[in-house]
Amino acid sequence: MNGQTFENHASGNEKLWQAVIDSAIAEWSRGTLGHKLNAEFFLFQDEEDFPFVCRAAGLNPESVRESLWAIRAHSVSKANVKIA
Repeated sequence: MNGQTFENHASGNEKLWQAVIDSAIAEWSRGTLGHKLNAEFFLFQDEEDFPFVCRAAGLNPESVRESLWAIRAHSVSKANVKIA
């Protein structure tokens, strides 16, 4: 994700919150171990801040998590592919 994760049709406030989610996804995918763990908790387990941030970003928290679970599953399956 390169800062272009979300559509540009959002208000300034929504764009700010979208940047928070984008940053968390970036930390989850390529941050240091501590940042990855914090971001993973926020993205997959947090039941207070994550839904708030998603709604403030104009996004459905359940849809965002479904997408993240799909990305996670795809990443795990790619990591488990063995090359002969």
